[in-house]
Amino acid sequence: MRLGKTRATVTPDAEVILRRRMIGLEQFLMLAQERCCGCGDCGIVCPTGAISMTEPTVRDGRVVKKATVDVDPAKCTYCGECAVICPTKSITWRENDETVPRVTTDGILPVLDEEVEIDAERCRGDCKLACEEICPVRAIFVIVENNESGEARITNVAVDLKSCLYCRRCEPACPHEVIRVKKSRTGLVIFNREVCPAGCRACTEVCPTRALYHQGQEVRLNEDSCIYCRACTRVCPVVEALEVRREMIRGRCPTSQLWADILEKIISPTAKLRHIHESAVMKRARAYRTRID
Repeated sequence: MRLGKTRATVTPDAEVILRRRMIGLEQFLMLAQERCCGCGDCGIVCPTGAISMTEPTVRDGRVVKKATVDVDPAKCTYCGECAVICPTKSITWRENDETVPRVTTDGILPVLDEEVEIDAERCRGDCKLACEEICPVRAIFVIVENNESGEARITNVAVDLKSCLYCRRCEPACPHEVIRVKKSRTGLVIFNREVCPAGCRACTEVCPTRALYHQGQEVRLNEDSCIYCRACTRVCPVVEALEVRREMIRGRCPTSQLWADILEKIISPTAKLRHIHESAVMKRARAYRTRID
């Protein structure tokens, strides 16, 4: 491999891996096709047009071929914008030992305003590990130990934030209400079950959080678990059956024009204007506090 040239490989698990090595610098980008829902956001925000996506194939109400994403190694600049915005955490970015893209650490793009809080001290063993069982991506790990009397006791609950989708499925599942999940993505789902084709399972097969699921022969929606990725709308054979409207993606201290432009691309011009207004309010508040101090 020549110095500074990107090398692209595809693993047997259909993971696309890009790696570039230079003196004192190694850059790495991995796309896990298995986790990808096919929303297409990465291609929309890519500043160089390096990311492309094939459309999914649906036949008789089943997804026979998922949407697949490809990255052109000649165009990729390892900026990390795709990794920040990916709703399913399918894209991993690394530069030497750093795992957070520079567009975030330099304050160009925000850290998304999402978190999981678990009061493990209040956890009790009679919950049947509900949070761990219901997590759609297996991001929760419950550590159980037996005390001297042989009774099971939960000692800790760990969350893999690199995999967590912040879908909130674990929050209502916990019988002791010790979990709180904050989502960065807000929106609205309009689901018209009356026009949903009988026997169609396409939307449930691509939904990464299982917000769309089957109950008997009908498709049901639990919007509390939706992350508004819009993958379902790409495979639904009836336009009138599903509509996903994004409202906002909240970030911590996002003030750059780039972030405003991204919100316009993947949400709406209204979201961009709302972000600009909120940023201006924060700037005025900081300037006011500075004068008071």
